[in-house]
Amino acid sequence: MRALVVAAHPDDEVLGAGATVALLAAQGARVHLHLLAEGVSLRHPGVSLAEARSRCEAAAAELGADDVSFGALAPDARLLCELPQRLTVEAIGDRLRAHRPETVFTHHPGDIHADHRLVAHAVTYQTRSLGTGSVRQVLHFEVLSSTEQQTHLVAPFTPHVFYDVTGHVDAKCRALAVYDHEVHAPPHPRSAEAVRAQATLRGVQAGVHAAEAFVLGRELRGTPPARPAPKGTPT
Repeated sequence: MRALVVAAHPDDEVLGAGATVALLAAQGARVHLHLLAEGVSLRHPGVSLAEARSRCEAAAAELGADDVSFGALAPDARLLCELPQRLTVEAIGDRLRAHRPETVFTHHPGDIHADHRLVAHAVTYQTRSLGTGSVRQVLHFEVLSSTEQQTHLVAPFTPHVFYDVTGHVDAKCRALAVYDHEVHAPPHPRSAEAVRAQATLRGVQAGVHAAEAFVLGRELRGTPPARPAPKGTPT
């Protein structure tokens, strides 16, 4: 299996699908992480672009991902929503062609963060015809402190797909700890305690000890080959 995680900012990939990445990597899947605007980390005092990318690579290593790439769309700490939309759309198209994933994990289109919504819509646009490329499934993840903050009057996050990540939540927490400038003490949602609580809640919903939940965006399933008609059967 080849999977691509498309995230707007550093730590979104961990919060959204970190334990699932660790699970898939442990199962032998090829998982690539792509961060479109790693430069947003420069808003933290003393963080350089090189250090921001180094942290992303360290987090990817904790999860067991094959590699991580960078969009460099906002190297001056600007947000994606401040740039022309086509830049995000084109960057995602490039990654899809380069890695030819079967499954894409990305943001939810109802997220409260404008950048997250932009990325979700760009992925949807670039995968609108699943039969013409490698992608067979698009899954939208939730990002603590962002997705759950959106009012349910706007595209609520109602998960359809659950990955049993029992045994992989620790890896997610270790990867999150790499982004120490983004982690807060509980009860802040960007805390290890909140990550574990969320995994437990989603696990309860799915009947397992720990889970990550996703909304199914699109999926293309193969049609089984037709069986030959028995002799003498009208066709």
